[in-house]
Amino acid sequence: MRGRLILVTGGSGSGKSAFAERTLLSLAEGRLVYLATMDQRDDESLRRIARHRDMRQRHGAAAGKSFVTVERPVDIGGAAVEPGDCVLLEDLGNLLSNEIWSPAGAGEQAETAILSGIDAILNRAVLLVVVSNEIFSDGAEWTDDMARYVQSLGRLHQALADRAETVVEVVCGIPVYHKGGGR
Repeated sequence: MRGRLILVTGGSGSGKSAFAERTLLSLAEGRLVYLATMDQRDDESLRRIARHRDMRQRHGAAAGKSFVTVERPVDIGGAAVEPGDCVLLEDLGNLLSNEIWSPAGAGEQAETAILSGIDAILNRAVLLVVVSNEIFSDGAEWTDDMARYVQSLGRLHQALADRAETVVEVVCGIPVYHKGGGR
């Protein structure tokens, strides 16, 4: 089996997560898995996690469905995803950061580890929706580490866009389709 891949990007607060959840819920027929990549390391991350849990519960309840949450900050290929699952990966930027800088991460091999993990999930799941941040147009000057991170995230976006059947950027809650979908 090879699952369908949808890539959803957008800036902070754009509505990309809500859009991705609604998309998954509208297409899903199997078990819904929320693959959470954020490390619970500070008050801000705990607030964001709580907000996303509440949103998942509301959207799931409205659709008469519920998510199984799998916490996996690194090594997503080893996540408890079963054949036929419909998976929402939230989010690629957190996963990349964890893989690069976490002691349990892949370090210099982060991109390879992430793409291998996504392939492993797609070999089990019928649908994978990946959420990622659009951070490429802020015009900020970056440290060398941040520049490498941004370049790596850009390469991951390109690789996933190439594999995906649908690529959509959410701008102010409005989906803009770059590949497939509702063009």
